[in-house]
Amino acid sequence: MTGRRWLAASTILGRPVTDDEPYPHICRRTLAAADALSGRPVYLLRRNCAACAQERHERTHQQPGPAGGAVVDLAAAARSRRRAA
Repeated sequence: MTGRRWLAASTILGRPVTDDEPYPHICRRTLAAADALSGRPVYLLRRNCAACAQERHERTHQQPGPAGGAVVDLAAAARSRRRAA
């Protein structure tokens, strides 16, 4: 059973893109004038790409590793060194 189609990605890539596969990168591609609402070709930047946005979100919301790495407050460490001196 195929899932829903991602219309923007399907139009830009020229093939059906379903939600069964990861959203493809459409950045640095041009949307044809015939497919754009403005009637002009549109060059897509990274900010227009859903795949890039998803990757940015995952990078900024990463959970700590299972090893439980310690978070070090460098400003607090510097203050304590200044007080000790």
